[in-house]
Amino acid sequence: MAERLLSREEIVEMEKLTVDRLVESIDRGDREGAKKLARRMYNEFLSMHDLYRNWTSATLSFVGRRFGDKALEEAMDEGVKAWWGPNLEKMPQDLRARVKMFAAGLRGHLQPLHIEEDDEKVVIQMRPCGSGGRLVLEGKYEGPDAFLTVKGKQFLTYGRDSFPVYCTHEPVMERQDIEAHGAPFVVVEPAHEIGKEHCNFIIYKDRSKVPAKYYERLGMKKPEPAK
Repeated sequence: MAERLLSREEIVEMEKLTVDRLVESIDRGDREGAKKLARRMYNEFLSMHDLYRNWTSATLSFVGRRFGDKALEEAMDEGVKAWWGPNLEKMPQDLRARVKMFAAGLRGHLQPLHIEEDDEKVVIQMRPCGSGGRLVLEGKYEGPDAFLTVKGKQFLTYGRDSFPVYCTHEPVMERQDIEAHGAPFVVVEPAHEIGKEHCNFIIYKDRSKVPAKYYERLGMKKPEPAK
């Protein structure tokens, strides 16, 4: 009979969710074991996060290179529609709660946040950006297997000369929100050097105060205030 690779006890532990094992460690007072499992759970999530991040970027790169920027925009529009609109509808109406919920979503990128607030807005940064920024930092837009950098001043690039393909979901998110609600809940101010500097996620407390430039870079016009 062939030698077994795993004991029954090992299989039982492997079958459990890491979070359940973490809770069990806390309940029995095993602080070091709990810390080890917490770090393991983080690494498990980060590995899966980056797998889908890279998969998405590679697929979008293929679409853009094979079919062009227009098809890429259409594909991105369809993809974003599947999650951004429904997420906005789930958000509470209370702005304080909405900001907290949005920050919770950004924490899903598994990087530290920096948050500032003034009289007119809340500005959130990931430090570093857990998705688009880290792709740049990891050199994923360089070399023979580089992901696509979208070229030319256009909607997908926020009017810049070039933009990483992963990050092109941001203008699509804003346009869909404007079309559905008249004004964006959040606008992105990309860093001058993505990855090397931090992008800003800006939430204006009064949506009517979102500057016109954020509409114009999408090829849209800010609605006139109601009389």
